[in-house]
Amino acid sequence: MKKSIIPIIFLLLCVVFLREYVVKQEVIEYGNTSVTKEKSTGIQIIFLDIGQGDATFIIFPDGRQMLVDCSLDGRIGEALGKYMPFHDKTIDYLVITHPDLDHYGGCIDVLRQFEVAHILYNGSEKQGSDYFRVFTQHVEAEEAEYTIIDSVVSWEIASTTLRFLYPDHNIQYNPKIPGIEKEVSTNNTSLVFLLDYGQKSMLFPGDAEHELESYLITQYGKELDVDILKASHHGAAGSSIIPFVKITSPVHTIFSAGRSNRYNHPSRRIIKRFERNGSKTWRTDTQGDILIHITPLGKIYVTSEKGIPT
Repeated sequence: MKKSIIPIIFLLLCVVFLREYVVKQEVIEYGNTSVTKEKSTGIQIIFLDIGQGDATFIIFPDGRQMLVDCSLDGRIGEALGKYMPFHDKTIDYLVITHPDLDHYGGCIDVLRQFEVAHILYNGSEKQGSDYFRVFTQHVEAEEAEYTIIDSVVSWEIASTTLRFLYPDHNIQYNPKIPGIEKEVSTNNTSLVFLLDYGQKSMLFPGDAEHELESYLITQYGKELDVDILKASHHGAAGSSIIPFVKITSPVHTIFSAGRSNRYNHPSRRIIKRFERNGSKTWRTDTQGDILIHITPLGKIYVTSEKGIPT
């Protein structure tokens, strides 16, 4: 009886190994900037190298797509073209974290080029801005399902949970809470969300500055402990405070910034802060697109377009 069981166990182990091997080979192809939209291959998150700004492309396990922010301008189209078939003119979800041009500027081109099914926004307006007015006109013309995130809410998309933590206008007014019912930096109105896939988690804090980071720590504590973090505000010196770095304790931290930008993002001091805390750091300005693949078995693979170290 025991002899007949041994070959079965061996066969099962081979199947598990081959499954992981196939997934790993799939990720190695990222060096040539190729991804797959096939079902059941896990989730793929791509931090696009679009200069000084933010744009993150997410492919869910069932092939649905989400774009989080759109960069400064029309370069977003070329960036997406590397990962979307030329005939694919649909984006399922467009998330716009806040009305700073380096986050929503390219969204006009996205709305022109693609049919967008859902738009999620923080609800802030950019008074006196002609560009924002044109952006609003395109949003209205798109006839997409439009959702203003103004409270803590969770969305389920293909075995993935997105939990939006901020803004939360249900909170009674408190002068210590950034961005609620008062004039502040638009950075501190950023839409903040956690992404959970299986046992792995990732935090998108937008352009959160230290005030918003402090609020998130007070409000959510250890819930902010994640495997992957998109660094707040492109790694600016005024963000990524030490308590925030410690409580998030990411295995991987991604900095989205433009080469030789005038803001000196990301701050070398902030990079070192994460590295001293044990995090592996990645940068779009020096490494190009940063590609993350989380497999159904919970393995995390990270690689860069240019394949060069930070």
